[in-house]
Amino acid sequence: MTAPTTTPAKVQTEETRRRALLERLERFTACCWETASLDRAQMRFVWELSAKHGAAPIMLSSCQRIEVYGSDICECEAPLRREGIEALRHLAEVAAGLHSVVLGEAQILGQVRTAVQEAPPDIRPIAGTAVAAARELRRETEFHSHSGHLLDRALGRADVPASGHLLVVGAGAVGRLIAQRGKELGFEHVTIASRREPDAAWFRDGGFAFRHLQEMQDLAPVDVVVGCLGSNADELRPDDHLPEVRRLIVDLGTPRNFANHDDVPLVTIAAMLGPGNERPHGDAKRAALRERLHEILDRRLMMMSQNGESPVGNLRKSVEAARQRELEAVRQRHPEIPAETLDAITRSMINKIFHAPSQRLKQLDDPELAQELAALFAHNDSASAMEDED
Repeated sequence: MTAPTTTPAKVQTEETRRRALLERLERFTACCWETASLDRAQMRFVWELSAKHGAAPIMLSSCQRIEVYGSDICECEAPLRREGIEALRHLAEVAAGLHSVVLGEAQILGQVRTAVQEAPPDIRPIAGTAVAAARELRRETEFHSHSGHLLDRALGRADVPASGHLLVVGAGAVGRLIAQRGKELGFEHVTIASRREPDAAWFRDGGFAFRHLQEMQDLAPVDVVVGCLGSNADELRPDDHLPEVRRLIVDLGTPRNFANHDDVPLVTIAAMLGPGNERPHGDAKRAALRERLHEILDRRLMMMSQNGESPVGNLRKSVEAARQRELEAVRQRHPEIPAETLDAITRSMINKIFHAPSQRLKQLDDPELAQELAALFAHNDSASAMEDED
């Protein structure tokens, strides 16, 4: 039996689609500034440099970085510049939290996703592939750390014990995690200072004391103070804002929360970044996750080069839709099984079963045959009802 064929006018060849994707990818650029623990003057300078890009397609700003992604080759003054696949890999790594001081930071994925969603149509698909790859890595990886563990890192770096009185300046999400972690580590007293007393269960039930920002200097001496204020907060100086600090100051703000203190050790986010600042094997874990993320991104780029009209694209879309439907049904029936476990098992099974058929369809380049195969996996409400009754 002779395999069906199609004419060039009926379906665009995979090679043509791949070339179009590569052309868009080659123009993708990243201009990046590390901003962790900069003071206000330094931050203004970085903002001025990044603003020279004008209305950039993608502007990403967080407590550790300002990054501009675009579709034109750039010769700006950014200390880190990437082009093509390296720029896209960098975006995926940032979105996955692999460049964050806390490995796998949860908030950064949402920040990147929002920035990409606001990008123009010509760049959104490419950048969206990086976000999708980061999301897939997070689904298959358990990240156990959160921002509260920065307290562990700072104490370890300064060789300061977790005891005595901890003062947390700022009651936002990071301040909450730091305060709770301080209790877990063994601080006998934890005081939270902010503009207003938190009205939340975590504060009411946590046994924390409260002090208004303007009244911090009236506190008795504290052992450790941690700054978690937002970017619009004023810089705090030791002479008129803070109580006496005996052991350590930890500055988690960008711009910096605290002016220089000569008599007490100071640990900043910048000091906790870079190789050798994590627990043993931390750097190796980041490297392994980066390699895995690149594999996921490469696979997604290959799939992207096969649009919805391609044989493999048709089959994969239908199979993935069927997998998601059944995955949701199993989750409802067996909530005791972790969602990431179900996802990993079903994904692995589907990949193994459909690898050979996908390769064969790729060689045939026959959308009609693929459409027939894809229809076998199309959703059928009556069939699903019968299966549920069984």
